[in-house]
Amino acid sequence: MNKNLFILIILAIVYSCTRGKSEFTVKGSVDLKDGAMIYRIIADSNQQPKVIDSVSVKSKSFMMKGESIIPDINFLSLQGINGNFPFVLEPGVIKISLYKDSLMTSKAYGTISNDGFMEYKTETKAFVSSMNAIARDLQQASFSRDTLLAEDLQEQYKDVQDQVKKYEVNFIKKNKDSYISLLILERFVTSNQMNVQEAKPIYDLFSDRLKSSKSGQNLNNILNAKPDPAEVGQIAPEFQGPGPKGEVVSLKDNLGKITIVDFWASWCRPCRVENPNLVKTYNKFKDKGLNILGVALDRDKQNWLQAIKDDGLEWSHVSNLKYWQDPIAQKYNVRAIPASFILNEDGKILAKNLRGNALDAKISELLGD
Repeated sequence: MNKNLFILIILAIVYSCTRGKSEFTVKGSVDLKDGAMIYRIIADSNQQPKVIDSVSVKSKSFMMKGESIIPDINFLSLQGINGNFPFVLEPGVIKISLYKDSLMTSKAYGTISNDGFMEYKTETKAFVSSMNAIARDLQQASFSRDTLLAEDLQEQYKDVQDQVKKYEVNFIKKNKDSYISLLILERFVTSNQMNVQEAKPIYDLFSDRLKSSKSGQNLNNILNAKPDPAEVGQIAPEFQGPGPKGEVVSLKDNLGKITIVDFWASWCRPCRVENPNLVKTYNKFKDKGLNILGVALDRDKQNWLQAIKDDGLEWSHVSNLKYWQDPIAQKYNVRAIPASFILNEDGKILAKNLRGNALDAKISELLGD
């Protein structure tokens, strides 16, 4: 046999095998008329929607094909319908049922990650509803300055959070090859719900296909990153930025006997839930030397100022209005909010990311009850 022909045959076989392992097929049903368009969308590097593929509906069905070596979150959007439906794009046959009047109740099954995603959404639905209801009641209690009710609601919210985390940890252990498990672990680490030492052994259990995904690589970088520039025992990085009236606000000018540098945002629900507790701690210890400097990761100045007023945050504030690109947050390596740093009068970091009763107890320890 001709040598070149032999090589071509081998390459064709290898390509065929590889291609088979990376092919995906989306088989969908939808309650739309023939000719209506279905769009497959991803989030680009700026988190803006980008159309990757489109197909028209025929006999209430649609199909998309392609290759996807590593899993990723994609979205399906329907022509003329608001909203979208998230699913995991990965090799295999993905069967999707879309409901135009209730996109978020649509279903996707057929592959490991999508089966897990549907299970996760079903089993956490009650938790989400409960947390949303408590958050609404807590916001109302904050507006009416009902401190006792706010404290009770905070405890309820934290209790549900603890239940969710327990469920999610078990979900990860049960679904080690599901992309959803990787996303949950990534959120645990970036939101400071799990430290590097706890997360590393779990990450090591994931398959190579998960580790090679964008989230897998991001998580690997975090787990193997150099020591944080704002760790306990270090001097907090100095910073300054624009205050609510455009004035320059700096850390050095706001250091008290004890200072809390609080990273938050008007759009961050957990931050707003925590704010009544922060106000209570501030009012309790401000005469003993407690100061707070809020650093907001907002984009809209009016929303920022309104949140300060609504939540009664009567301390110094700063915001560059640059969202996650805020230079102060980057300097402190803040990847999730709320995040906080407790400093002494010399700017040394004494503790990080304490909330609720733990925060109050630490300030009491440092300043005396």
